[in-house]
Amino acid sequence: MKDSAGVRIPPPVFFFICLGAGLWLESVFPDTAKRMPLMFRLIPGLVLTVLSGGLAVMAVWALLRNKTTFDTMASTVRIVQNGVFRFSRNPMYLSLLLLLSGIAVWRWSMGLLVTVPVLYTMILFLAIKPEERYLNGKFGKEYTDYAAKVRRWI
Repeated sequence: MKDSAGVRIPPPVFFFICLGAGLWLESVFPDTAKRMPLMFRLIPGLVLTVLSGGLAVMAVWALLRNKTTFDTMASTVRIVQNGVFRFSRNPMYLSLLLLLSGIAVWRWSMGLLVTVPVLYTMILFLAIKPEERYLNGKFGKEYTDYAAKVRRWI
């Protein structure tokens, strides 16, 4: 058996699936709410997008500093508990949710907005749950202590 969580599809693919589905929904069911002034949707959308980018950069930086990988098919050598991982066990996945939310707000798109819970569900069941089982099996008490101390999302 390979030493990995066995997440076969990289989670950013889930993001792009949801983004594409949301844009398709937007084209099929155009929103009348786009009459919202750009400033009122652009600013919150940008805030969410910038938060997403910052969170992703901090997560990658923490992983690199700890000499471990963000590749879901690779072996995890240690549980990263510093940096942004002190506050969230899944900051990179959270950044994907924030990014999709930011784009949905910026575009004021119900089509995109309805894909946010779909992305959440895909990440939770196709990435996080398998990773948690893997980490629990590989690291045991160290992981359960970390999971008890740090929330899954925020």
